[in-house]
Amino acid sequence: MKPTRRGWFALVVVAAAVGNAVAFGPRALNAVVVPVVVALVVSAIQLRRLSQPRVSRTPVDDGFPDERRTVSLSFDASPAFPARITDSLSEGLAGDSTVETVVGDDPVTYEVEYLHRGRQTLGPTTLVAYDVLGFFSRRFEVSDRTDVLVFPRLRALSTPARRTLARLSHSGVSDERGEFDRLRGYVHGDPLRDIHWKSSAKSDDLMVKAFTDRTDPSAVQVSVGSVEGSEDDVAEAAAAVCCSLLELEIPIELSTPVGTLDAVSGSRRHVLSHLAQLHPGSVPEPSAEVVVRGERAQTTIILSGREFSFEQLREDGGVKASLGGRSASEVVS
Repeated sequence: MKPTRRGWFALVVVAAAVGNAVAFGPRALNAVVVPVVVALVVSAIQLRRLSQPRVSRTPVDDGFPDERRTVSLSFDASPAFPARITDSLSEGLAGDSTVETVVGDDPVTYEVEYLHRGRQTLGPTTLVAYDVLGFFSRRFEVSDRTDVLVFPRLRALSTPARRTLARLSHSGVSDERGEFDRLRGYVHGDPLRDIHWKSSAKSDDLMVKAFTDRTDPSAVQVSVGSVEGSEDDVAEAAAAVCCSLLELEIPIELSTPVGTLDAVSGSRRHVLSHLAQLHPGSVPEPSAEVVVRGERAQTTIILSGREFSFEQLREDGGVKASLGGRSASEVVS
């Protein structure tokens, strides 16, 4: 516990009054010093009786860079007291996490922005408590922390790149056609009889009819590695490749310096969570059908022995802002 600026001013007033009392008589002492001393003593006792409050932070959703989330802190404290609350944020997060409030009343909220890919941390929480008159302050630190994953930026691949990826899957064609399933984009090699001309006329791309049991795609191996400092770019490239394959309903076998992961359509969150934690390391499987390799100058994607830069395969505009009318968060929900 230590005096605030107001507290120091009160102490100076007391000291000056005591000096005046010595010089001019005790009447000034009774008139000025006693009320201020009583106020100081009561304020000090009030802060001394406070116990460290318990803090609970509501779960915060994972997300992508540039997205924002609301953080809510609740306190178990009795009696209530005024305080300045500061929630620590790791380097990949930004926000005004310092709030002046009364602890013990309503929850405290603030906005946090996701800046960089990776596992980020909110907390610990620091409380600087004040007495009612603001003469003294007392510091509490609550070690409660919350982790949040910031995924790689989700970028779109060009239509030719997606077609090249589709050809990597070895599909076994059935002699019998099952029930109609859905419409999808045309991929080189699709029978002309499957083209849905009416839908194609309304779209920039050819649309074909897909049937439930026409194909049984085998998994495509994707192996990822990077040098120090290129992890973010590599994670973005790998996310674009993996999510494109999964959107084509092609399962993948992903290997990175972090470990291995098998994924099928509908499990993009697992892939993005894996890539959010990518760290430098060599490509685990150099002979994989898709190799994403990060170097200091650029990120290279190797498709069945052919090398491309990530920029060559990306769709114009880069960031996949519109995903079939869904936000990036909805894509991985």
